[in-house]
Amino acid sequence: SGYSASARAGGTACESSSWVSDSSVVCLVSGGTGWSNKTVTVSSGVQAGSLSEGWSYDTPVVSSVASTNGPSTGGVSLTLSGAGFGVSGYSASARAGGTACESSSWVSDSSVVCLVSGGTGWSNKTVTVSSGVQAGSLSEGWSYDTPVVSSVASTNGPSTGGVSLTLSGAGFG
Repeated sequence: SGYSASARAGGTACESSSWVSDSSVVCLVSGGTGWSNKTVTVSSGVQAGSLSEGWSYDTPVVSSVASTNGPSTGGVSLTLSGAGFGVSGYSASARAGGTACESSSWVSDSSVVCLVSGGTGWSNKTVTVSSGVQAGSLSEGWSYDTPVVSSVASTNGPSTGGVSLTLSGAGFG
């Protein structure tokens, strides 16, 4: 057992590599994100063997959103929960309803906070967290509040039309 071998997973050196046998090496993979280089490599002396498509980090999964709707003016902080959002030092980004968040803050491997920008509509309610080159999403996760009409300045008019109405309320965008 005086043998030594080193290994790489996805282009990154393993935190530690342990020779087990002529056919087995154990690699302790460090934290990270992505799948752009899925190759695993074992080096023994000056020789190396590799396997393409052998390794990648799990794809992020968004499982819940702390709030499912908010005002059309934006400025709402959403906490997106799930798994696989990366490790400290990695930049996770988020989208709500198809629009990039004004800012995204990585909190933990299972939490990202998104500051929602202003907008209207509900046609795309998906929230997405991107970590490295991978993304996970949750359908029906977010929408802007439905506009509310509370009053009309004039309640009737001539059948010929041509009357301007002033509608008051909230959430018009």
